Amino acid sequence: MKGPPLVSHSLPLSVLLTVLFAVTAVGYLGFAFRPGSSGVARVSDVFHVLMSVAMLAMPWAWGMTLAPPTLQILVFGLATSFYLVLTLGSSRYGSHEHHGPGGSGRLVLGYHVVMMAAMTLMGVMMLPMAGGASMSMPEMDMTGSGHSMHTSWSGWTPVSWVLVVVFAIATVWMLVRLIASARVRQHPLARLDGVLLLLMSAGMALASIPTS
Repeated sequence: MKGPPLVSHSLPLSVLLTVLFAVTAVGYLGFAFRPGSSGVARVSDVFHVLMSVAMLAMPWAWGMTLAPPTLQILVFGLATSFYLVLTLGSSRYGSHEHHGPGGSGRLVLGYHVVMMAAMTLMGVMMLPMAGGASMSMPEMDMTGSGHSMHTSWSGWTPVSWVLVVVFAIATVWMLVRLIASARVRQHPLARLDGVLLLLMSAGMALASIPTS
């Protein structure tokens, strides 16, 4: 009898994603406890910590225990709404001063809507696995051996590739913003936030690559 699969991606990629999102979790946790941070920014930082924890756990078999899909849908659905409200009426609901080089313009906040909506979607994609119905679903084929798990989501694969493209473009955009910001004087925390957001974008692109 085969043992339970340990990872959903290749082992090196799973380790890379875990390390990458552990870095962003620590970074945004530091932001969350930063003295003088506004309430809106602090809530945003907490959402980024939760997103990082969910993503670092996602490649592993114990990930669903730490971050169950239903909980992810609820938390990141709320986060999507939070950023949508900020995007549409940030001047009325408070400032959001440190999300990446260049401030908290609506384009950056809109990207956070996309990012949190993608997290919600990932929770939906994992629901069948968490419900124990995955082995009987015609659109999913799971075979586990050693340190790998092969999962075929035939219905979700095009969606996964769309997420890969979206976050790959976002990664390039964040890199361009970060390089451009080097030419102007900025607070070191703004640069650090830009780096963290770049890492999150790259991690989301890599994590969205279909495993089959």
